[in-house]
Amino acid sequence: MKPLFALLWIVALASSTPAMAASAYPERAIRWIVPFTAGGPADAIARLLVPRLSQELGQPIVIENRAGANSNIGHEAVARAEPDGYTILYVVPNVVTNPLLYNVAVDPVKELTPVVQLTAQAYLLLAGSDFKPASVADIVAKARQGGVTCASGGGLSGFGCDWLRSMTKADFVHVPFKGNAQALTALMGGQVDIMIDLFNTALPQVKAGRVRPVALTRAERGSPLPDLPIIAETLPGFVLVGWHGVMAPHGTPAPIVGKLNAAFAKALGDPEIRRRIEESYIEVVHGTPADFGRVIKEDLDKYARITQAAGIARQ
Repeated sequence: MKPLFALLWIVALASSTPAMAASAYPERAIRWIVPFTAGGPADAIARLLVPRLSQELGQPIVIENRAGANSNIGHEAVARAEPDGYTILYVVPNVVTNPLLYNVAVDPVKELTPVVQLTAQAYLLLAGSDFKPASVADIVAKARQGGVTCASGGGLSGFGCDWLRSMTKADFVHVPFKGNAQALTALMGGQVDIMIDLFNTALPQVKAGRVRPVALTRAERGSPLPDLPIIAETLPGFVLVGWHGVMAPHGTPAPIVGKLNAAFAKALGDPEIRRRIEESYIEVVHGTPADFGRVIKEDLDKYARITQAAGIARQ
């Protein structure tokens, strides 16, 4: 083979390899790392999706729970994996907030690739049943006069407490607990004044009258509490929305990411799967990898601003 033709043949072969790999993908089981313990909300949604995903992709999807270090263990395992589509990661907003809070954490933009956003979920601003201020404006006024304790179990609820303080310049005292369940128990017991918690854990206590809903954290009013105001009506721009999604190692070929995205679209479009997710007041979301990438970058910028304004130091 003449040198020129040999070179052209090598270049053509190299350029076609990713496309060839994507067309054959998947040829074996896919490992789905869920960086939480088995039985939690993320694990439950992943296991709900697995049968339909396996059907769409024609290969087993094997869930591997890799909990620990605020999900950093699972994040690192996927970031270091081969970018071939055979290792994917279940993510929640701590994939964005961890790099702002910890000196050692995976960069979600540089080390991971967005595949699909699965869900979105708003939070509730809650008050203890004996806490007198009735509205967001009343609570802010109380914080300016004598201080208000804001409980959280970490994550976005913790950012919410710090954001209230930095946005209003009022005396909101962030009281951290080991998990939202402990924080909610403290709120019901009157040990703290307010809390920002997810719908699915807060609503049963609201219905039982143990805590009082004050406002929603999303951008507009809506079910299941359509008459409840949103915080942004009083504090413009205060929108706090959680989400679940899927990412892959950085460098995973776009055609493979596209196949995964399409399989998740089919699974999320299944009426029974949607019903089971939405009955927990979680919104099913599906879009392109680029759509999810924009959410990640926007949230990274937002929480970086909150971190700086609130003076939160990395650990």
